[in-house]
Amino acid sequence: MRARSLSAAVALTVLGALAATGGSTASAGERTATAHRAGAKSAPAAKAPVVKESRLGHGAGEPTLGITRDGAVYVTASSGCVTSCAGSEESLETVAPGGRAVLATRDGGKSWQDVGPGAAGISPHAVSLDPYLYVDTTGDGQRIFDVDLNLACAELSYTDDGGKQWITNPIACGEPVNDHQTLFTGPPVTSPTIGYPKVVYYCFNHPAVTKCNKSLNGGLTFITTTDVLGPDCGGLNGHGVTDAKGVIYLPLGSCGEPTLAISRDEGASWSMVRTSTLKADNGGDPSVGVDSKGNLYYLFVDTERLPRLTTSKDGGRTWSAPLNVAAPGVKAVNLATLDVGAPGKVAIAYYGTTSEERSAFWNGYLAEGVGVLSGKPLFYSASVNNPRNPLKSKGCGPGRCGRVLDFIDVEIGPDGTPWAAYVDACAALCEKTGEESIHDNEGLVGRLVGGPRLDR
Repeated sequence: MRARSLSAAVALTVLGALAATGGSTASAGERTATAHRAGAKSAPAAKAPVVKESRLGHGAGEPTLGITRDGAVYVTASSGCVTSCAGSEESLETVAPGGRAVLATRDGGKSWQDVGPGAAGISPHAVSLDPYLYVDTTGDGQRIFDVDLNLACAELSYTDDGGKQWITNPIACGEPVNDHQTLFTGPPVTSPTIGYPKVVYYCFNHPAVTKCNKSLNGGLTFITTTDVLGPDCGGLNGHGVTDAKGVIYLPLGSCGEPTLAISRDEGASWSMVRTSTLKADNGGDPSVGVDSKGNLYYLFVDTERLPRLTTSKDGGRTWSAPLNVAAPGVKAVNLATLDVGAPGKVAIAYYGTTSEERSAFWNGYLAEGVGVLSGKPLFYSASVNNPRNPLKSKGCGPGRCGRVLDFIDVEIGPDGTPWAAYVDACAALCEKTGEESIHDNEGLVGRLVGGPRLDR
């Protein structure tokens, strides 16, 4: 097919994205979501949610977020390239002291404050090649974990008071070298914990296998567990979760096969389950979630670049037919991720393009789905950014999405509202010309308001 001109591609992307989000702008930074069934089939709905966008005013890369029980939202943010990576679009978000942050909002995204570890803008995590944040709610408190990769391993800080005071553990390094990290917690299964009620798990790519370490004292020290995946298929993994019984679920992209690693003994042994006969898009992270009843939800991107959602009601032994959960008009996606609320309710975030030419512009999408376990779920999807102001140009993946890097994040708040974190890698000049700059990497978040509650 003959290539379209840049202006034609821009017009197609904008018009298609407006159709995919209902074409309704409630106000600046707000759009009404489109109701649809799986396979992007439009569906009537009594009340569709509105998406609201909030800019961080700070650089970001591979943003993760967490929400505390009082509704405060925390996001990792990094400064992007420094001098050493000038001229390289794919370079890592190496940062100098003061260039990385943990930003918090307590007013729904109207304002953001840096509450990260350190003082006077100087973080004890001197360098970050990958930031990562996780909020863990316990019976009588909540702990926010902040992890940064340096050149050799990882540095960990955590706070129990919302960021007023942090404990930094320089020996939480684990095994060098590690990358593509995920940190999560779960109830103990085989080991007693000390000073903290849950086991803290830290899994990472090392670099050809997936490895997991565990902490029995809330993150002060870590113990090595059994390797998850051998070198034949590489070691990239998505973000892990546990269920109410402490079973670990870690999604893997094994040789293009959507795979789930399962451990019932705190990582001492692992079993592998293939979640679909479809092939997965190589290089992308799959995503997994589990609800209060133990139902599993697995999201991956297939080789047609479409997001596929499959579920299991029996602990991963059998899986439903994978559903295409893309918004109407979206032709390809990348970095798809999910979170799970009450049984049958999910939140999904991804980058998507409405152009047949996948080198055109990309937007950040947020969706919520209800009735997922019923066989006829209903989804509400919207572009978080105004499609006239796209977040990415010149392609996004498979796998790494330029300055956005390797993944994004979505979380459901205690009030049932889904929040998601993105990176704007296409600033004002890029929007006009399609040419990105190494300095285009502002963080932003979006949430869906007024739709069905996704409470856990």
